[in-house]
This record gives sequence, C-alpha cells and structure tokens, in this order.
Amino acid sequence: MRISMCLTKERNVKAELKSLTSIDIDELTYWPDDEAMFAFNVDAAIGPDTDDSSNNFCFFVCTPNWISSKAINRNFGDFGVFGRHMIVVIEYDWEKIRQLIEKLCSDTSGESWNEIARKLASYGRWEFEDHIATSALA
Repeated sequence: MRISMCLTKERNVKAELKSLTSIDIDELTYWPDDEAMFAFNVDAAIGPDTDDSSNNFCFFVCTPNWISSKAINRNFGDFGVFGRHMIVVIEYDWEKIRQLIEKLCSDTSGESWNEIARKLASYGRWEFEDHIATSALA
C-alpha cells in the first residue's frame, strides 16, 4: 500500500477505506471484559477510490459507559470530558465499527482528495492536519 498525500485532482472523487487496524487491540482476537465499557484507538487508511494511495485517520472508539466512567477529571472537575475524533458505540463489534467507517467514506466525496481529507478530518485525526499550511487547505 502506498502512503502519500493523495493529491488527486479528479472530479467527483469518493473516499474509500483501504484498511483498518489498531495498535491497542488485536482485532482478530480481542473481546472486552465488559462489552458496554471499553475504549481503544483505530487507524483507518483512507484514500481516493481512484487509486491505491491512502492517508491515516485515527479514531478513538469508546462506549457511553466508558465516557461516563471518565467524567471525573482532575483538571476540569466532575462535569464532563472533551471528545474529538471519537466514535461512540453501544457495544463491541469490530465489523460494525468497520462498516461505520466505510459508510462515512462512501458518503464523503469532493472534487479533490484534499477537499475530502479536510471533511474526514472532522471525524478522524488526519495524519497531515497539523502539517499542511492553512493556505494549502483553502
């Protein structure tokens, strides 16, 4: 798999999930002790559906119960937690998590990969979101 900035210039490009992995769990063998309370990171290789290139988008997958258990925060009191780039699920199901990200990809299109990546960065942490000058994103 080729990793690049995917500077595709074609019209009506759609995002495509190329692979989904996790450094926190082994998706083939993992099963949480409590299906209603867990959290882990996933890395989604997503790129244009026109070629094999991809960029990495990281998502933090967790349950509402896990969020509730973390609501007591020494820095911010016991009111809540901040969340960005999260996928909140009701229970553990790797295939449904994959399908959710695939649906996000199939629903995301644009005139260029850069436009698509900016849209996806609202959902997952894009590997280049802090590395590209603001003028390049305009």
